[in-house]
Amino acid sequence: MADGLTLGRFHHIGVVVSDIDAAMKGNSRYFGIRQWSVRYFEAERLPGLSDNGFISAVGVGDSLTLELLQPLTPDSPHAPFRSWRGEGMSHAVSRCSPAQVERLQQQLQQRGIGYSHQLNLDGKVRSLQIDSRPHLSGLGLEVQVDEGGGFDDLAVDRVVNYEFSPILPVDKLYHVGIVVNDRQQAMESFRELLDFPEFLPMDLEVGTSLSSVVYKGESVDHSAQVAFSRVNGFCFEIMQPGLGHGAYQDFQQEYGQGMQHFFPTICDQSVFDAAIPQLQQVGVEVMLKGVIDGVMNYYYLTTEKLLGGVTIEVICPHEQAWMEVMGMTPEQGYLIGL
Repeated sequence: MADGLTLGRFHHIGVVVSDIDAAMKGNSRYFGIRQWSVRYFEAERLPGLSDNGFISAVGVGDSLTLELLQPLTPDSPHAPFRSWRGEGMSHAVSRCSPAQVERLQQQLQQRGIGYSHQLNLDGKVRSLQIDSRPHLSGLGLEVQVDEGGGFDDLAVDRVVNYEFSPILPVDKLYHVGIVVNDRQQAMESFRELLDFPEFLPMDLEVGTSLSSVVYKGESVDHSAQVAFSRVNGFCFEIMQPGLGHGAYQDFQQEYGQGMQHFFPTICDQSVFDAAIPQLQQVGVEVMLKGVIDGVMNYYYLTTEKLLGGVTIEVICPHEQAWMEVMGMTPEQGYLIGL
């Protein structure tokens, strides 16, 4: 295994939004998150960047943690991402010790990788936003260095509570899907920089591995080369769009490479069908339905407006032993986040 970057353990995904209050409500409405801790990092809370702050809202649910980030000026941290991407999943956040970050800084220097920004939050926590997007198919990386109690002990400016229940079951963050231009190159980069072990590759194509794909109400030809792997709490699906039409192709055309979907739910078809009216009430529709006969239906939902640029994937197995039907071993199931 390569000497990958010393990042510590994955903790959560950072989502850049334009309206943090609307995004908090939308994510609570969908995921059932009951409480958000809101921190305004500006002026004395952000030494050296007093006029270029941002708002952070961290929501901790039963099975997942999310951080929403709203830049306050065009020069704020996270504003460059929003300027080209709009709202959406920006980066993976990990936490490490001061000793680990010393090793990380040496590794970055050796590889010629810099930082998008380095922040000193309240003078207690270092936040290092690594300039990893050119090297990891659009994926940003942030490392929070646990000093003086860590990020969770920083003063909270506002607590926001909701009383929503999740619309669909939220199991955990199985994986995040990243659209890439070249699957082979992405696998090599993820191995080198993030110490990912073997990848589980799959080729998807209507008429062979896929029975059918319906995208925005129309049956389409669709193909993609995908691969899964997992290490230190990170689990990603990388997806190279192929011929035809679908969510990956449209994402690539509009944004290039980057995080495209968030996969938190495996449920019975009856549960999913029963939730459709409630999803429609909050403006969520089925964007894509893919079918693998005898194995599963999988769905992408139009949750971008509700969640702040995030698309949700849901899987409905045709039978309980769907992994065995696919010929997948427990070790391979681990690689896809199960």
